[in-house]
Amino acid sequence: MIGTRAQKSEKIAVEKIFAILITIFASITFVIQPLFSVPDEGTHFANAYSIFHEDTKQNKFNDYRYPNEIDHYRDFSFVTSFTRKGVFPQDKLTFKFKSSSVQYLPSAVGMLIGQWIYPSKGVILIFGRLFNLIFYSVAIYFAIKKAKFGKWMMAAVALLPMSIQQAVSISYDVFFFVTVFLTFSLVTNLVIRQERLKWRDYLPIISVICLLFLAKQCSLVMFFYFLSLPVSLIRPNFFTSAIDAVWQFFDRHRLIFLAVMVLSFLLFIQYYFKNYDGLTRGLQVLFNTFFRPDIKTDLDAILVTGVVGNFGWLTHRLPEWFVILDFIFLFLIVLNEKPVKLQNRFVFMSSMVFIGNILMVFLTMFSAWTIGFLKLFDIMYVSGEQGRYYTPFLICLIPLGIYLKKFITVKLSDLAMKRLFVGMLLANFTYFAVLTLLFYYTDDGGSQFIIQFSSWLRGLI
Repeated sequence: MIGTRAQKSEKIAVEKIFAILITIFASITFVIQPLFSVPDEGTHFANAYSIFHEDTKQNKFNDYRYPNEIDHYRDFSFVTSFTRKGVFPQDKLTFKFKSSSVQYLPSAVGMLIGQWIYPSKGVILIFGRLFNLIFYSVAIYFAIKKAKFGKWMMAAVALLPMSIQQAVSISYDVFFFVTVFLTFSLVTNLVIRQERLKWRDYLPIISVICLLFLAKQCSLVMFFYFLSLPVSLIRPNFFTSAIDAVWQFFDRHRLIFLAVMVLSFLLFIQYYFKNYDGLTRGLQVLFNTFFRPDIKTDLDAILVTGVVGNFGWLTHRLPEWFVILDFIFLFLIVLNEKPVKLQNRFVFMSSMVFIGNILMVFLTMFSAWTIGFLKLFDIMYVSGEQGRYYTPFLICLIPLGIYLKKFITVKLSDLAMKRLFVGMLLANFTYFAVLTLLFYYTDDGGSQFIIQFSSWLRGLI
């Protein structure tokens, strides 16, 4: 009997486990996650709502742009957000669509339906979250199912507490996560393909390219994947010959290749920081941002921990010791992925895509936020980065993990793998749910909940 259960467990596909866990995690989060408690959710609310509506009351969304009132949850007065009708029926129905609107389309459709059902901000937001969640769950399920390798790591990253918080929101990060996962899933199919592409094979490629242009700017770094795919996929031409020549040079002269890359990077930093004291300032800001937690004091709390779980408006988070366990867990997962033969060029480029995203976020936040919005011209580090910008790109480390299997052997049985996977993700989500309940639904943020619970029990006796 025990053997039969174990055999059935081993036959459960990764995508099915993902479907079960995302249903459980999302359902609970859907209930306990407060309105407008996800970073910038008020702004996303306004952007999504404006796709189908013309705001008749100017700037009415300013009330939603900042963190929600925690006291409304601690005294349960937040219920009025669902029962009290807003001024939404006064807004004219319209359709203002542009390329950036695509990121908000799932939540915008949900918000429109929510308004028709009952025009309160609570109901409208909840329906926006619901449609975003459905979009996330279906798209990620499809990406995992179609991927040729890396399924476990993909599912693990998609179920991290940080990912769940974003999935149950109206943030455009949902579209961003989906774009990264679908692109990587497509690339896993292309990189192991033996025969040339047929005309019908170009449709998913074109679709993914469109998604990369429509998602966050940093997702464009994934275009580098297409430079590392087998040139045998298409008919030989000058372009494929040039790419192949570059990678042949990489295989023969790796140190020279890396030196050229470093030199190119330095020239780019010199150009990017030409109005801010040039190369030396750029390198100093880069070093301080990622290697000096004494200068950039939120490096560990927001950037590193935030990859896995810094919640609310950066108000409560997982402790760093738990995040270390999560990174160990992800490392074990990727070392036990399905073995597949990958070219060194693809492993190298996938690693560069991961690093490239970090650098793109760094440069964007320097010019758009640190210098642009905050006007901190003399600051020697970048302000405003959050770990969630890097979370979906963790899957780009899968090829490197598979490559490291040559040197590091950690073999888990299929049953042990599933138990580790489910156990760690359940532990993560439970921690996230408890933190959320304590922070928002107790009078003191949960600082004395054990004492209070003990007193309550004694009162019952």
